[in-house]
Amino acid sequence: MPKTKTQLEKIKAERKEQIILAGLKVFCEKGYESAKVEDIVARAGCSHGLFYHYFKNKREIFDEIVKKRGKDSLAELESLLTDENLPYADRLRNLLRYNFERVFSDENFSYYFYFFISRWFLKANAEGENAALEKRPLPKILFEFFQKAQKSGEFSSAHSPEECCALLHCIIQGSSLNAVLVPEPKKVLPPPDIDFIVNIFRK
Repeated sequence: MPKTKTQLEKIKAERKEQIILAGLKVFCEKGYESAKVEDIVARAGCSHGLFYHYFKNKREIFDEIVKKRGKDSLAELESLLTDENLPYADRLRNLLRYNFERVFSDENFSYYFYFFISRWFLKANAEGENAALEKRPLPKILFEFFQKAQKSGEFSSAHSPEECCALLHCIIQGSSLNAVLVPEPKKVLPPPDIDFIVNIFRK
């Protein structure tokens, strides 16, 4: 029985998503410059023809990951840090809990999270453009979060918002890196203690 148009569209979408996920993992493990289309094709278990049916080159698949997946990730993190009904410490706890719980339970999420955290904090992105820490999307949210938390008196001002951003980046990037690079059985390191981390920043 021939497949319906809807079924064919679903299959196409699933195949494209499979290639995107393979590209994501290759970019995380090898970096953009070292990644090759051949690596993505091998990881996806598809033909070169199928890859080029959806993408012209590795730049196009890279851009799709950045533009389409980044927007959703940014919105989720922003909602956690800007909840004015909660103290700043609780907002940070929620951010860390969101990160650790999903990174240690969802392999695909760990790759996406590592990919975006790494890109947002790079001094220069893959296109060679420079951007100040407080002007990039995620660092801007974190910068303003720490700035306001310090101004409120809830967080210590012993270190600048930039330094706090850098420390938090190391913590959350490290947790996702462990899930991405440690071979099976993964997650041999337990998630960091959330209260211990929050107390680093509190007054």
